[in-house]
Amino acid sequence: MDLKEIIKDAFRYSASDFKIIALLGIILLLADLADELSGAGELANELKLVLFVIVILIAIFEAGYVFRIVEETIQGSEKLPKFNNFRLMFSHGLNEILILIIYLSLPLFLLSLYFFNFLVSMDLNDVPEQSAIIFLGFVFLAAIIYAFFPAVILHRAHNNGKFKSGFEFRKIYHKIRTVGVKRLVVVYLGIFIIVTIVEVVLADTISGIIPLIGDLITDLLIAPFLLVFTARVLGLIDTP
Repeated sequence: MDLKEIIKDAFRYSASDFKIIALLGIILLLADLADELSGAGELANELKLVLFVIVILIAIFEAGYVFRIVEETIQGSEKLPKFNNFRLMFSHGLNEILILIIYLSLPLFLLSLYFFNFLVSMDLNDVPEQSAIIFLGFVFLAAIIYAFFPAVILHRAHNNGKFKSGFEFRKIYHKIRTVGVKRLVVVYLGIFIIVTIVEVVLADTISGIIPLIGDLITDLLIAPFLLVFTARVLGLIDTP
């Protein structure tokens, strides 16, 4: 499929069932609400902990649902997945998050090392050259991982979401070659950037016109729609 067909298909797919979009929006709204409440100073620490756990659980299920969209898209599905089989959804989402954390561990280590060197210097106008190199290394590695991590998701989608498949580097490299570096990076990353810009512009515009209702519309409809759209695009770039 070319880019035009991918965008048209992903848009049609995302708009095919607004009940599921609304349900996903409610889940995202609850996550945002719990996240904001967990930072409120007047709440007890125990309640903050409960809210934090809720946010984490919702994030895991969200990651699992997005993975299911990619997996079923590759399998040829034309319908949005239903919210069922929660155990499998949780497993896929948890694996996805853990794999991403492992992949980002090296850049995060470099970032920590950068801040350590920065604090040791204690001079904002004289950042050590070593710290600058470390920071550039962090940015470079993080960008590479972010750009090519979709290939990890695609490879896992072809292997029933198995955890170990996230580290089969030869096969993941083969997936990158099969899909194509340009197709993988330009199409997915480009769509993601466009979607992010659209979300910000629409959110600001709607919130500016009708502040409270605008925020609700953004969380309940725009954010989940774009989330599904992006996942669908990822699945489609790996189809003939």
